[in-house]
Amino acid sequence: MTEKAFAKINLFLSVGNRRADGYHDIDTVMHTVSLYDEVCFEKCDTLRVFCDMDVPEKENLAYKAAQAFFEYTGITPSVKITVKKFIPSKAGLGGGSADAAAVLRGLNEMYKAGLDIQTLARIGAPLGADIPFCVYGGKARCEGIGEIITPMEKETLYLAIVKPDVDCPTGKMYSLLDEKERETVSYKENLFFNSFDAVCPEECKKATERLLALGAKNAMLSGSGSAVFGVFQTEADAISAAETLEKEYPFSAYAHTI
Repeated sequence: MTEKAFAKINLFLSVGNRRADGYHDIDTVMHTVSLYDEVCFEKCDTLRVFCDMDVPEKENLAYKAAQAFFEYTGITPSVKITVKKFIPSKAGLGGGSADAAAVLRGLNEMYKAGLDIQTLARIGAPLGADIPFCVYGGKARCEGIGEIITPMEKETLYLAIVKPDVDCPTGKMYSLLDEKERETVSYKENLFFNSFDAVCPEECKKATERLLALGAKNAMLSGSGSAVFGVFQTEADAISAAETLEKEYPFSAYAHTI
């Protein structure tokens, strides 16, 4: 059995102040996109998770999600999970969260556990702020630390996504934000904004400029970066831009919202 783990982009992301529990309040609009990892499930005599990334098995979000599922349901772990990565890591595209969400959905189906989507989201929430949204998918406004989800009507966007040759670890990016004064922007429909644009590496800013130069209507960082996406008028324009940028960046891909 195989489950697709779809990436996400942030169309709006305003980061509030650091809370007493160490998290930050956020206000964000996320949309699922067609770029995905594949999560494969096979029967096994124990829980094993394999992934083509240099991450210890038990530190992988996919493993933690499986562990949380089995603890919640009381089902004896008996599955081998293989994650085939296509979403770049440390990119702000929610790859690890998408994998975890796919694990929860896949195990629910595999074991006929009958858990509803709200329960799956609650199981995933302690593991990562983006996991509840990735369980739901589509388009939604997420508030609090990401756990307050308000579904929104999907829209069709044609995208070119690039990841410069630089990583933006989430913890580091939040620390950089905390070091400077910033305004908390209120959400407005069709407002493209990301708080992390103010502290992202120069490589990300140059990628944004390249996308705009190639005809993107809007271009901005996704999540805390380092991936940048451009929104194009037509599918052909987005595909053409992604193909052009393949020669300039380690990762470049066309995607559309779903």
